[in-house]
Amino acid sequence: MSESDPDAITLVDSALRRVGSDVGAVECQGMLAGWLCACGSLTRDVWLKQLVAVEQQGDLLAQEARDTLDALRKAMVTQLNDPLLEFKPLLPDDATPLAGRVEALGEWCQGFLMGMALGGIKDLAKLPGDSGEAVRDLVQLARAGSYDLGDDEEDERAYADLVEYVRTAVLLVNEDINPSKAPPQMDPTIH
Repeated sequence: MSESDPDAITLVDSALRRVGSDVGAVECQGMLAGWLCACGSLTRDVWLKQLVAVEQQGDLLAQEARDTLDALRKAMVTQLNDPLLEFKPLLPDDATPLAGRVEALGEWCQGFLMGMALGGIKDLAKLPGDSGEAVRDLVQLARAGSYDLGDDEEDERAYADLVEYVRTAVLLVNEDINPSKAPPQMDPTIH
């Protein structure tokens, strides 16, 4: 599921409503990213227990919704561990007015911070490397819905820069807390 994918947002929102969750798709993906960054892994059962308000045995539509939410979890694990750094926050596309996209970015950051807390990160000062500063910036961005922006080109660029900052901050936090196991690349330069 990728950034600016209204179909993915609609699909996840529908699944969340079906299982009685009170979070939306954007905040949900942020929460998942934060949780995975904080603890490195998350089982289907633990993830769904956080989202599913009432277990509905025998309800095929609820089972389909749980499968959709688990697919979101699997996709996030893949994105956060992608050596090509393809992770993207799930946000509304450019057809949504800028104010709505900024508000969604704030919701995504709120979800990320909630996920970090669910994953056991309680003290930002104890985060390794530059992660503490990055997460403190995300705390500020979680208030993004209160910023007054127009719909001009400069504000659009500023929003795109914020989205890119969030993307790289999440990847930094994930790498600092869960270092990749990939061997270092050798410098191909011959002297």
